[in-house]
Formats: sequence, C-alpha cells, structure tokens
Amino acid sequence: MTRSLIYGNVVGAALLLCAPAAFAASGVPATPAAADFAAVFVSTTNAYARAHHDLRRIEHADCVQAASGRYMCSYKATRPGRSSECHLMQARWTPQLTSTFTVTLAGRVKRCGTLREALRSLG
Repeated sequence: MTRSLIYGNVVGAALLLCAPAAFAASGVPATPAAADFAAVFVSTTNAYARAHHDLRRIEHADCVQAASGRYMCSYKATRPGRSSECHLMQARWTPQLTSTFTVTLAGRVKRCGTLREALRSLG
C-alpha cells in the first residue's frame, strides 16, 4: 500500500499544477461530465510526470460522477519494464482552488478494466 500512497501523492501533486477549467458564461466553473473529467485527469497527471522526469503514466481512466463535482475513477498505471498496476481514486472538482481537482482517496486494486471491475476486485 505504501507504493500506492506514494503514487497517489504524485498524482495529488500533479493536480496542484492544473490550470482552472473553462468558465461558463455566468462566471461559474462548469462541472465536467465523467468522461471529460477522466481526460483532464489523465492528461494533467501525465504532463506533470513528464515535466518531472517520472516514467510512470496513467491510462484507461474509467470515471463516474457520483454527485455534482464528485468523481470516482479506476485507471491503469504503467512504468517501462514493469507490470501495469490498477488504481482506484476519488476526487472533487475544485476549479476555485489552485488545483482544478483534488484527489481525496486513492489506492491499488486487483483489476481495472472498468470502474465496476475495480470495485468488485476490492472484496
């Protein structure tokens, strides 16, 4: 679990550098759909890793929006020369903060083809 927490901290640090999301005409930040959130999560985290010469990358994020601005995602973490790892995380959409979103919970799971598979693999 320690490696997972370290990677979760790397992911969390990556989120601190996210630019705020596009604002709606009213000036209130739009809450992205789950698929859009997944795209932001993957691209931002991978950009942070590249900028810091970290070879880990995430891919295949499968997210749901549990409530407005609250997401749960499964994703695959890869590193050259190693087996891929499956992860699960929860996040809040926080464009009013320095970070566009904040990871509130993260850890490894046995499977990550879909979020449903990841959740089922917890038991």
